Amino acid sequence: MPPTAKPERWRRVRSEYDVIIIGAGHNGLTLGSYLARSGLDVAVLERRHEEGGGLCTEELTQPGFLHNVHANYHTFVDLAPPVNDLDVRGHGVEYLRPEVQMASVYEDGTALVIHSDLDKTCASIARFSEQDADTFRRLTSEAHGYVDLLLGTLMYQPPMSVKELTKALASFGVEDRSEFLSVKLRRETINEFLDQHFTNPKVKAHLAFHGAVCGYTNDVAGLAIGFPLLIGKIDNWHLCVGGSHRLAHALWRDLAQHGGTMISDAEVSHIQVEDGRAVGVTLSTGEELSARKLVASTIDVEQTFLRLLDPGDTPEELRDRVATKVKHKDWTLFSVHLAMTEAPQYEAAAFDPDVNRAWVVNLGYGSTEDLDDDWRLIRSGKLPDPRPNAAVNSLYDPTDAPEGCFTGLLRQFAPFDIEGAGAAEWESAGRWYGRRCIDAWRRYAPNLTDEAIIDWAVFTPQDIAQKMTNMVAGDWMMGEISLDNMLDQRPLPELGQYRTPVKNLYMAGSTQHPHGFITFGPAYNALQVIAEDLELTPWWRKI
Repeated sequence: MPPTAKPERWRRVRSEYDVIIIGAGHNGLTLGSYLARSGLDVAVLERRHEEGGGLCTEELTQPGFLHNVHANYHTFVDLAPPVNDLDVRGHGVEYLRPEVQMASVYEDGTALVIHSDLDKTCASIARFSEQDADTFRRLTSEAHGYVDLLLGTLMYQPPMSVKELTKALASFGVEDRSEFLSVKLRRETINEFLDQHFTNPKVKAHLAFHGAVCGYTNDVAGLAIGFPLLIGKIDNWHLCVGGSHRLAHALWRDLAQHGGTMISDAEVSHIQVEDGRAVGVTLSTGEELSARKLVASTIDVEQTFLRLLDPGDTPEELRDRVATKVKHKDWTLFSVHLAMTEAPQYEAAAFDPDVNRAWVVNLGYGSTEDLDDDWRLIRSGKLPDPRPNAAVNSLYDPTDAPEGCFTGLLRQFAPFDIEGAGAAEWESAGRWYGRRCIDAWRRYAPNLTDEAIIDWAVFTPQDIAQKMTNMVAGDWMMGEISLDNMLDQRPLPELGQYRTPVKNLYMAGSTQHPHGFITFGPAYNALQVIAEDLELTPWWRKI
């Protein structure tokens, strides 16, 4: 084919739709499916060759070893309305909830283990502090009791302000009835919450580590407001059998079965605006697609407003604020993916044998001060001595590796820019730091010798930003998690309700409330706003 010729598929793509959605990650596909089920003609456009975005599963090491490159943990299964509304399981997705959810192993050979069984979890915590075990039981019980309130006010509705959230908590009588929920949480760090309610440093370290894995840094003021919800789902981590990409396939299948279209290799170069209204897009091939009703962007704010829209189509003040005020996380993730012949056998199993069955293991954080020290290093661009968390999906999903083998995943908190040298420094530092992460794992699981590791590959913060261009500076949450970048302030107050200054242009990705992770929340909440504007019947509320 001559370089200037259009691929054959463009001769089969229609040029006009009711709805055009930019980005086929889980939010784009979710929004597309709801709107297609509502009778609209929907096209979801994806820059890459396949759908899914962060729901990316690849054979990074050896054939037959399936590695989840980004999203590995699905914690909102059966809590997020789209899981049922879009019949995810009916489309072939199988989820497992590991019996042993998570563990922390400590330098003294002890281990704390979180089970799907609350009694077993409390028994593990009681080995460190009976008082903390009792507190944990009360906290999780209360969080589960308020789950509808927490999900409704913090996750699955267009965002209210912090002040409105305070009123909502008061209207439910939380101040009078709750031991753990209060308005003062909006001023507190997770560390402060833990210090008020727990006593043992190892217990506090484990709970803080859980928050960090969810993107909530334990030393940031105001993040205690969401911490009870995080604890409420500490035992709800689910594994997508066969790889996270199975969920992407299911969402695409639902879109297609209801008349929607997903177009891959369709990089948007321009959002067309006429008379202040979004009316379509231009692709990098020059192809033009028109939208009769709306355009929705699920990619980052910077691309949307600074690259895809002409300067004259939005207020100059907004462009300036997007360029200077949109906040991203000050840390990211460095990953090592391994193909192994053995599962880890932890020395801490002598203290608690169940640690060998833990899906996710925190390696070595024994106090919140340990975490705080690493945050300070990372924020200065330094690489901390590795204390990664380790996951072995094959313990519960034997389909992700050849028989008798295992996949491994190490994730280490890290800076994007190494000591001012730029993200490109990862090209030379990646294998060196990956080896250090493996060595850190071996200190706790010495059976993972070179002979037990068939192959391994790193996925650096630079790789994140290059593969997933909407994850600016390796920001896998697509926006800082902080009190002033939360609820109706995310990503900016004027963009916090999914609408934009351009009529019929909406933001519906993880830049919006609630945030990144596999929550479905940004798409579901944007749907409520779009349904109101288009006067759609909200059939999903009747299921």
